[in-house]
Order: sequence, then structure tokens, then C-alpha cells
Amino acid sequence: MKKVLFATTALVAFAGAASAEIAISGSAEMGFVGGGDNGIGFSNAGEVELHNDVTLTIRATGETDTGLSFGASFDFSKSPEGDENGDIVLDNEAAFISGAFGTLTMGEIDSAMDWAITETVGNPGTIGDDETIHAGYHGAFGDGAYDNQHVRYDYSMGDFGFALSAELDDSGVRDAGYAVGLRYNTTFGATAVGFGIAYQNIDAAGYAPGNLGATGYALPGVSFVGDTDIVAVSANADFGNGFVAGLSYSDWSSAALDADQTQVSLGYTTGALSIGVNYGIWDFPTGDIEGFGLAAAYDLGGGMTVLAGYGDSSWDAAYGSDDGMETFSLGVSMAF
Repeated sequence: MKKVLFATTALVAFAGAASAEIAISGSAEMGFVGGGDNGIGFSNAGEVELHNDVTLTIRATGETDTGLSFGASFDFSKSPEGDENGDIVLDNEAAFISGAFGTLTMGEIDSAMDWAITETVGNPGTIGDDETIHAGYHGAFGDGAYDNQHVRYDYSMGDFGFALSAELDDSGVRDAGYAVGLRYNTTFGATAVGFGIAYQNIDAAGYAPGNLGATGYALPGVSFVGDTDIVAVSANADFGNGFVAGLSYSDWSSAALDADQTQVSLGYTTGALSIGVNYGIWDFPTGDIEGFGLAAAYDLGGGMTVLAGYGDSSWDAAYGSDDGMETFSLGVSMAF
């Protein structure tokens, strides 16, 4: 998730040893977005557009008399470029139960693979998501192959974490997808490091990974069909001096198609200024697809941040003569 939300309103009730709390928080964005001749998503033929986005988040948590924690959360969001009156949607809905046994979560959440793998670090965010919508970026693995509703169990013990997840096909035609992930965090001197490894299996039905299924790319030979195995690893480091770095790799394999993706990210923060950059490349039999993203943020304090971003995508000539596109954005984000 890109947005950081801060609670401003809370309703709290206590009953003996049990408790319940409902917290309301929000965020907003305003500014300009655009792109090159082939800008995708929010851009129409690369024209500069006004951008505004508003999100209201509700989080409810409680605790039983025996110390079992439970809760739910969801977002009310306005589509960035919706109709005149805006398109309000309910998004990111999830519920959980947690105790000494671990945590069981169900809803629009990360799979065990996405939970374990850190795709990028040092990203301060942009209003147009330029740094995460380029063709080379990968951030969800097989999570969108079904209806994006997962059930996940995770358990942490010290620096180790373990997770299992499943996603069902509502039609019953395809086999269920499942994933398992491990992660480990430690320190070497002043440097904090994290590692992740995960496996995911999906029964794909024309699934294009990463951003490759987005309108505007429509590249041939990048969609998986049938039983598909995904293996991923990641490593990241916080050097304790404002610099962070990350590396992730995933291998995709099915009967008809194989591919792999590599992603590198760097970030630096000094005072109120944060800068992040990432580069990703897909290696398909047809050719390579790559892209990079740049994000810069300046914290004005009080929950307002100035954000600027740029994204660039390119691919081999085998995918067509139109071999690239770009996006950019400039604006402010507000957290309440």
C-alpha cells in the first residue's frame, strides 16, 4: 500500500477485560498527471490531467475476555478520474483473528508470497504511482490471478516469520491457488537486513503478471495459462545513514511459458527530503520488457507532503514497433 494513514477519530468501549475500538483516518491527493504519447491508465494519449483522490479508512479492533484479538478494516475511495460526482468504491476489506497461535486473516490482502517478499524499498510514493506502474515493475506475483480474496495464516517468532495462504476460484472451474512464505530479519552492526523466500502456485486463465495486463501495454506472449509455479526471493538492507537498498527475483514456469523478473531499488532520506528509484526487467522468450521509476517527496509537516514522480517503460522490437511509454506526476498528499 502506498498511502500512510493517521487516525484522527476513535471510538473506544470497554467491558471488563475486553475492549473494542473503531478508528477513522483519511488521506487526499491533488495535482497533475500525464505522460508521453502512450501514457497509460490515468493519461489519455499522454495529455496532462488534473488528479484528485480521496480515501477514508475505517479500522475496527477488539479483544475477548481471554485475550484473543480480532478486527476488520476497509477503505472508501474515490476513483482518481471518475465521473463528475466521483466513483466511490469499497476497497481493501479484510478481517482477522489473532492470538498466541498466530494470525488468521481473510479478505483483499497479500498472499503468503507477497507477505514474505519485499519487492522494493525506499519508495516515498507519488500521486500518479509512476514508480510502480512502469512495465518492468512487479509487486503482486500471482495475487490477481483469481478474485484477489485470500485467506492467510501467519506466525512470527523473534526474527522469523512464516505464512500460508490460499485463493479460491469462485466458479469452481480452476484449481485453488496457494502460497507459502518465509522471512527473516537481522542486523549486522548498524545495518538492518531482511530476507524473504516464497513459493506460489496458481491455475492461471490468461494471467499477465505485474503491470503487463494493464490497458496500454497489451503485449503479446506474456500471459500464463494453466498450472503455473512461481518462486521468489528478496533481500533488503537499511544502512542506518539514510540509505536503503533492495533486490528481488522471481521465476515463473508453466507448460507453455517461462519467464523471470529481477528488480532493484534504492532510497535515500535526509531531513524532510526522500528520494527513491527502482528498476525492473522481465525476461520472456519473446524478448525483454523493462522499466524504471523515480519518486521524490518533501515533507512539509502536519501530514502534507509534496510528491513528484516519473516512470519509463520499454521493450524489445519483437513486441511491436511502438517500443515504450512514460508517465509523470506532481502534486501533494495529505494525511488526516
